[in-house]
Amino acid sequence: MKNRSVYIALTAIFAASCSAGGRDVGGPVTPLLRSAAQPFARGAVGPGLTVTSKFGGQIFGWAIDENGTDGVLTEVTPPSGSPFTSVVETFDQTTGKITKVVRKQSGGPSGGRELFVDAILANDVGLIDDERRHVGRPLRDVYYLMAPVSGKKITGTWTRPSGYDFLLWDIADQQTNPDAIMAATIVAHGISQPPTFEVVVTDVATNKLLQTLYAPHGDGVNYPYFVAEDTTTQHAYVPAANYDSQTVFIDYDIESGHVSNNFVAPAFSGPVAGMAIDSATHMMCTTTGSTYSVQMYDLKTKKQTFYGQIPNSGGEGQAGSSIAADPINHLFIVEQPNSLKGGSEIYVYDEKGNVLESLTGFAFSPLSGIQIVASNRSGFVAARQPNQLQSFTY
Repeated sequence: MKNRSVYIALTAIFAASCSAGGRDVGGPVTPLLRSAAQPFARGAVGPGLTVTSKFGGQIFGWAIDENGTDGVLTEVTPPSGSPFTSVVETFDQTTGKITKVVRKQSGGPSGGRELFVDAILANDVGLIDDERRHVGRPLRDVYYLMAPVSGKKITGTWTRPSGYDFLLWDIADQQTNPDAIMAATIVAHGISQPPTFEVVVTDVATNKLLQTLYAPHGDGVNYPYFVAEDTTTQHAYVPAANYDSQTVFIDYDIESGHVSNNFVAPAFSGPVAGMAIDSATHMMCTTTGSTYSVQMYDLKTKKQTFYGQIPNSGGEGQAGSSIAADPINHLFIVEQPNSLKGGSEIYVYDEKGNVLESLTGFAFSPLSGIQIVASNRSGFVAARQPNQLQSFTY
């Protein structure tokens, strides 16, 4: 799933100005290195069709079924002004067409309500947050279920964990295990103390809260909050920093509830800006902003196996961001919002750190997010226009 903090930030921007724009860029696919194990005997790669929101409003949350052809998005319309309407829509990945308007609701006179797609989880279960913001009062969000999304209707609700001001930031991107792993915060003491970070393990479809786990004492979980999961070993990882300012990946054993902080990145690796895990090989890929680099980690040994500057970069302004893991072809798909070549690029890395392809012709914000369907080597990112999603093939 796309990083939850991305859309919280975008929501704040929308509330302030409700404006956005995009650049019109284009270009060919550049093969940087091709492996004998990857024959690339397929059709044209690079940007494909676009999905446009039904009413032309800005898309704030979206997800695709990684095992099917359906998807879901939320838009806010009109593009500018208030009051606004928030809409949930389903779409077809193969045609780019909106297939149904599932729900529409007013943002309210103060603009304090907005529908937001959190994720599509295992078995095509969609989770949609009805965000309810009221200044000086607890958050009262309601979480709707679409089980399945292909059914094109709201089927129930998910009960969030108890606690004052529960805020969901990220959900580990996997659609194989019905137990979802969430990164969340609870503001238990108002603004007098920092929020409490939680890893929430829940079966959303059956509305069961399985575990709530916390970070070890002394580790400061990095903002924005990320979580990724190795579904084979059922371990989840959250980037943090220890007292020595080293980057630490807090290791959560989902089955036993044991939490450890002995997975430490080499010095100067930098705070994590994006992460994904190939559960088939137990490899993790991360990006960092301050070092504008890409790293690979072997989760079996907890060792960094690759560190390299992302292509077409000269500083933090060209850093990589979101990552998607391809567990079928054992690849990592990395976004670069701002390339020195102009526009945005998507890089296809193998798990040794080789860049196999560079896909150009994109223009997305640093807060885009990326999701793929590994079985047909396709995916979606934010498009040039704020009311569109862009498909691609790699």
